[in-house]
Amino acid sequence: MVGKKNFLIYTASLFIATVLFVSCPSNEQYGYDADYFIGLQKLEEGNIKEAKQKFNSCIKKGTYYCAKESAIQLTKLGNLQENNTAAEFLYANFPDPDSLLILAQQYHASNELRKLIEITNGIDFATADDSLVKLRLQTLLQLNQQQKFEDEAYLWFTSRTISQEQYQYFRDVYAPLCIPEETDEAGDSQAENLTPKADAVQFRITLYKRNYLLGYENAEQIFSYFENGELEPVSMLASDIGKSYLYGSDQIIKDAGFLYKKAEQFKGTQAEFYFWFYAARLYDGGNLYNTQASKCYENAISSTDDPSKKDNALWYLIKTKFKISLDKTLNTIDEYAHSWSDPEYFDDIFDSLIPSLIVNGKWETFKDLIDKLDGYASKETMAQLYYLYGRFIECGYIDLPEEEREQAARTAFTKALDSGTSAYYNLLATYRLGLTPEMNTALRQAQGPQTKQQDNTSTPVDNLLCGYATFGYSEKIYPKWLELYKNGASAQTGLYLANFLNKCAAEDDTYYTQALRIAARAANMAEQPLTKDQLKEVYPQNYSKLVETYAKKYEVSTSVIYALIRSESFFDKEVVSSAGAVGLTQLMSPTAGEIAQKLRIKEYSLTDPETNIMFGTYYLSELIRRGDGSLLRAFFSYNAGFRKVTTWLNSSMMDFGKAGNLDMDLFLETIPVSETREYGRKLVSATIMYEYLYENEHTSDSTAFAQTVENLLQ
Repeated sequence: MVGKKNFLIYTASLFIATVLFVSCPSNEQYGYDADYFIGLQKLEEGNIKEAKQKFNSCIKKGTYYCAKESAIQLTKLGNLQENNTAAEFLYANFPDPDSLLILAQQYHASNELRKLIEITNGIDFATADDSLVKLRLQTLLQLNQQQKFEDEAYLWFTSRTISQEQYQYFRDVYAPLCIPEETDEAGDSQAENLTPKADAVQFRITLYKRNYLLGYENAEQIFSYFENGELEPVSMLASDIGKSYLYGSDQIIKDAGFLYKKAEQFKGTQAEFYFWFYAARLYDGGNLYNTQASKCYENAISSTDDPSKKDNALWYLIKTKFKISLDKTLNTIDEYAHSWSDPEYFDDIFDSLIPSLIVNGKWETFKDLIDKLDGYASKETMAQLYYLYGRFIECGYIDLPEEEREQAARTAFTKALDSGTSAYYNLLATYRLGLTPEMNTALRQAQGPQTKQQDNTSTPVDNLLCGYATFGYSEKIYPKWLELYKNGASAQTGLYLANFLNKCAAEDDTYYTQALRIAARAANMAEQPLTKDQLKEVYPQNYSKLVETYAKKYEVSTSVIYALIRSESFFDKEVVSSAGAVGLTQLMSPTAGEIAQKLRIKEYSLTDPETNIMFGTYYLSELIRRGDGSLLRAFFSYNAGFRKVTTWLNSSMMDFGKAGNLDMDLFLETIPVSETREYGRKLVSATIMYEYLYENEHTSDSTAFAQTVENLLQ
C-alpha cells in the first residue's frame, strides 16, 4: 500500500493541479511516463516484479528523463549480473556523467575491474566527478598499477581547485602510499624523500590548509621542478605559488619583483598569467606601487585567452585605479568595458564607484558612463545609472534648460525599467513615471523585443518534475529541480512546483524555503512578465498567522515583516548566518537577549518561528520609532546598527548640501557599506511587492502604489 503521507500528498496534488494558474501535465498527459511513478509506488509496496514491468514500459515508450530514471531504478533491483546488464544499458542509452558513475560503481561491486578501467579511460580529471576519479584510482591500486595511480592522482590533484573530498583522500589514501613515513603532511620533511609529483601534491594540500608560511618556504622547490622540466608549470600549481607569496611573505615588494621575472621566464605557459597576477597583487599591497601593479595586471590580461581570468585581472586593475583617482578609474573602464566577458562580474565595481561619484559631486559623469557602458554593463548597473541620472536631473544637480528637464528625466526613468533580475530600480522608476506595476508590465511588453511567448507544452523535464508532485514524491522535487532546471524546465513548471511545496509546508514547514527558491529561479527564467498570481509564489505569505499577530501588536505593516523575513532568511527557520544570526528574522544572540529582557521572556529559542517573528517585529518597530518613523532608515539600522546609520545620514546630507529632508533613495546610494545598500534595496522592493500583491491587489490606482513608495522613502 502507498504510505499514508504520500497518499495525502498525492490527493492534494490532484486538487492543486486542477486549480493552479500554471500548467502541469495531467494524468492523461503523462502517458507512459506515468509508469515510472507507478513503478516507484510498486517498490514502496514491495512488489518488485510489477515495479520492473512499469520501469521497462517507461524505458521503451516514455520521455527521456522519466525513462532514464526508470533505467536507474533497474540497476538496483536484481542480482549482480542483472544489475551490471541494467547499468550497461543505462550508459549505452543515456550516456552522461551520472550514468558513467553508476556503471563504474556496478563494475566495481561485481569485481569487473578491467571493464571499469576501460570505460573510464580518457576521463577529464579537471571536470570528472570526484567519486568517479576515486573509484578509478582505487581500481588501479587493486590491479597493482602503482605508477599509473601516482600519475593520475597527480593529474587529479593539480587540475582543479582542491576540494574537501580530495583533502580527505590525500590524508586517508594518497599520503600513506606516496609520502614516506618520515615525511608528513605538516611539511616536516625533506623534498628529496619525495617524487616531484608527490611533492607538488603535498604543496597543494599545504595551501589548501592555508599554511601559507610553509607554502612560501616550499615554493622554491616547485619552481625548481618547473625549471628542470620535471613538472609542467600548470595553472593550479602556479596559482598556489602565487598565493603562498601573497599571504606567506613579509617582503612583498622584493617578491613582487621575483614573480615579475618568473612571469617573463615562463612566458607562453599556463603559469604566466598567475605570476603576473600575483606580482600585481603583491605590488598592490605595497600601496605606493600602483603603477607597477597596474602594469602587471595589464600583462596578465594580455597573457591569457581565458575570459574568466581576464575578467578577474581586470576587476583588480579597476580596483587599483580606484585607489589612484576617479578619473583613472573611469578611463580604465572606458578602455576595457568592450572587452570584458561577464558584465555582472563588475556590478560590485559600479556599486562602489557610484557612491564615490556622488560624494565628489560628479553628477555629469553619470551621462558619460551611460553613453560608454550601454551594451557592455549589466542590465542591473544600467538601470541604476539611468535611475540616478533621472533623479539628479529632477533635483537640479545636472544643469539642463527648464523645458528639457522633465522629458530628460522621464527618458532616463523609462530606460531604468529594464533592470534585469533586480526589482528595486524598476519599481522606483515605475513610481517616478507615475505608473503602476500593471502599466509597467504593459509598457515592457509593448517596447519589446520579447522572446517568444510561453506556451503550455510540457518538456521531458517538466514531466519528471511535475510527476513527482502529482504522484506524491515531494521530497524528490527540490534536489531534482536543482539538477535539471537548466535542461529545459519551464518557468511554469517551477511556479507549479513552488505552489505545490507551499501546500506541503502545512505538514512540514521546511518546504517553505524550497518552494521560494524554486519560484525565484522560475521568475528569472520566465520569458514574459509574471501575473499577480504567479508573483505571489515569489512573494509568499508564509507563517501568516504569526506575522499578522505580531505586526498588529507592534504596529508594523505585515508587508514590511514579510519583506524582512523573505530578505533575511528566505523563510528558513533553521538558518544561521556566518556571523551567527539565527532564524527567520536573523537575530544575533546579544540583540535577542536584550529583546527578551524588555519583553520579560526568560526561556526562548530563536529557531522557534513564533519567538523569532515576535522578537524581530518588536526590534524593527523600535528602530522605526527611534528613526522618527522612517522605514528605510529602520531597515538600514536593522542591518548595520542605529548609530552607524545616523552618522551616515548626517554625512550624506552634507554631500547633497542638505540641512534635512534628504530623500532616502539618494541616501541609500551614499551609504559606505555595500551590504547595507543592497539590504535596503531588497527590503524596499520586497515591501513594495507585498503591498502591491496583497494590500492593493484589488486596485490598479496609481495613488495606492505611489503612497507605498513614498512611505518607504520618507
